Amino acid sequence: MSIQPPAATEERRRFFRIDDDVYLEYRQLDEEDYQARLKQAPDVRQDSSGLALQLHSLTAQSSSILSQIRKRDPEVGQYLAIIDRKLELLSRALLGSQLSHISGPNAPVNLSGNGIAFFSTEPLQPDSKLELRLMLFPGHTQVNTLGRVVHCNALPGDTPHPYRIGVEFTHIAEIAREALVRHTLELQSARLRQKKEKGLKE
Repeated sequence: MSIQPPAATEERRRFFRIDDDVYLEYRQLDEEDYQARLKQAPDVRQDSSGLALQLHSLTAQSSSILSQIRKRDPEVGQYLAIIDRKLELLSRALLGSQLSHISGPNAPVNLSGNGIAFFSTEPLQPDSKLELRLMLFPGHTQVNTLGRVVHCNALPGDTPHPYRIGVEFTHIAEIAREALVRHTLELQSARLRQKKEKGLKE
């Protein structure tokens, strides 16, 4: 997508882009509605989706501490890991009660902490304003954000989704952005490990 990552090394790391399959919903906002939403705090819903996002954040914050505890006392570390797992299952159950219609990914995207690119059946004009909802897998992390279309490119050939839309996130809670950043880095690390293991087997 055309959104360029910031020049600083840490910012490049934060806004690393990766191809992924997610669940995506979006709708266009008129300018009046968009400006009104900008005046509000970014959307971290006070429902099960917001709870799940906060639980994911707390788990990520505590992971390094848990790793140290496991080295010092494996039994305590194992017990705490089980508690983390219970909380994760609980958050998924709460989220599932609201989003039972979501069975899995519905869109291939290019994703980062500051934007997304996806394919569409219809064109969207540059500078159009969107409300987006994403669900990331396998963690079932839900992210709600506002965005601005930065480009809409028509694809060659006959395809059911002939437009590639690039969107910059313009109004997103920091906890949601951190979840996106963490997701992209973890996904990249997992793919690198898989590639390395495949190379060793060959």
